[in-house]
Amino acid sequence: MSSEYLNNKTFEGIIGRFQQAKRDRNKYTLLLEDMKYCQRRCQKKDAKNWMPADWLAKEEEFNDSIHNFHDSQKELASAFYTLSENIVRYAKFNLIDVDDAVQEGVMICFEKIDRFDPTKGKAFNYMTTCVLNHFRQLYRTARNYNELKKKYLVFLQTSVEKQLNNSKFRNNSNFSKHDATGN
Repeated sequence: MSSEYLNNKTFEGIIGRFQQAKRDRNKYTLLLEDMKYCQRRCQKKDAKNWMPADWLAKEEEFNDSIHNFHDSQKELASAFYTLSENIVRYAKFNLIDVDDAVQEGVMICFEKIDRFDPTKGKAFNYMTTCVLNHFRQLYRTARNYNELKKKYLVFLQTSVEKQLNNSKFRNNSNFSKHDATGN
């Protein structure tokens, strides 16, 4: 495991680039869908060579935005991985698998990234809180599941013991009936 430090300014910069790339990707996706719709509509009107003047430019911008989105997503995933790995090493929850916890931490960060607002606080604190709360929930779930399994095991043991005691009582009572009748 690495003991890499995650600088908050760098982290917020990565998040900002990712959020901007995501907005750009969504914007150009909608623009291209609209342009394709217009093209289909105009082709029905026998304008066979119809193509918007900025079609190729918009398509190139769309490809650039997709590329930027994937690059920022990879960079952000690396930062989230470092954060989750450090939190798992710090928290040491004993009922949670370390590798699964790191993956869960990265996924939770991606789920919560849209809710982050840099004007309300620091990215490092926000993401750390999200990951820690999720790990605590995983720990509570694992602990409750183990307690439920123990309770069920005790229930099964007591029910089997009751059945055994009842069957011994019946066998003893049948034996005493047979002795009394002489059979």
